[in-house]
Amino acid sequence: MILHRLLLCVSALLLLVAAAVAQTATLPPDINKDSLARLPYLQRQTLDEAGQKIFDVLPGRSANGTLGGPLAFAAYNPAVAKALFDLHNAAVGGTLNAHVRELAILVACRETNYDLEWNAHEPSAVRAGIDAKVIDVVRVKAALTGVPEPDAAVIRFGRQMFTDKRVDSATFAKIVELYGQRGAMDIVAVMNTYAVSGFYAIAVDEQPAAGKPTLRSK
Repeated sequence: MILHRLLLCVSALLLLVAAAVAQTATLPPDINKDSLARLPYLQRQTLDEAGQKIFDVLPGRSANGTLGGPLAFAAYNPAVAKALFDLHNAAVGGTLNAHVRELAILVACRETNYDLEWNAHEPSAVRAGIDAKVIDVVRVKAALTGVPEPDAAVIRFGRQMFTDKRVDSATFAKIVELYGQRGAMDIVAVMNTYAVSGFYAIAVDEQPAAGKPTLRSK
C-alpha cells in the first residue's frame, strides 16, 4: 500500500514537471520564466524606503522578497499598487452579497481574458452558489438563454460596459431594480477593479501557470 501511494505521488510529480517543461518550451521569447510575463517580479530590495513600506502591506509577497499575484506589475509604481489594493478592499466591501460579487468578478476577468484571477475565483464562485452552467456561459461568452435573470442582468451589464462600451437603458434599469442604485455602482466598482489588474496582465502578456486553463482560446 505504501509503495503504491509512493508510485502515485511520483507519477503526479512527473506529470507536473512535464507540464512545466512543455509550457516553458512554448512560451513567447519575451516572457520571463519566473513571472510568466514580459516583466520580472518586482524585488523589495530594489525599492526605496517608501516603496518598501508599501511592498510590506501588499498581498502576493513571497519569502524571497518578490511580489507576485494581481498587483505584481502595478507595483512597479508602489503607490499605484497600494491605491488599487485600497480600491479593491473598498469595492468588495460594498453592498453586494458573495454570489453577485463573485459573478461580477468572473465577468470582468472574462472580458479581459484575465486567467490568474479567473482561476482563483472560479472555485469561490461555485462556493457562493453560482451554477456551473452559468459559469460556463460566462467562460465561453454564450447566449444568456436560460440563465436566471438576476445572473443574466449582471453578465449583460458587464458585457455592455466592456465590449459594447455602452449600457442601454433597459439593462441599467434592470440592474437598479434588482440591486438598487448603490448596488449597481458597486457592481461597476468590483468589475473595474478586477479589470484594471486584467489590463496589466494584457500589457505584460501574463501566461497561466503550468496546468492551469486559459481563457484566451475560448
